[in-house]
Amino acid sequence: ACIVSTDGKLRFDLPKEAPKQSKEQSAATAAIRILTAAELSELEANNIRLALASSKGKIYGESGAAAMLAMKPTTLASRIKALGISSASIRVI
Repeated sequence: ACIVSTDGKLRFDLPKEAPKQSKEQSAATAAIRILTAAELSELEANNIRLALASSKGKIYGESGAAAMLAMKPTTLASRIKALGISSASIRVI
């Protein structure tokens, strides 16, 4: 890059206002938020509770929560145990 000045003065012609973001760009930027590990665990637990409620507590089979979550039933059982999800915290829909 080269800066050329003919009269010994350097002048920048910058816009007076910053370019405006579109509503889509603003919404996308506002939607981005880093979650903590605890928030992720709570999000996962709530998602599992919702799947269990939708399946009326059924884990295995085509209409089970594991199928809804696209995971193996044994994996779901492990996640339920690890997250401390109890049957009392599940509302059947």
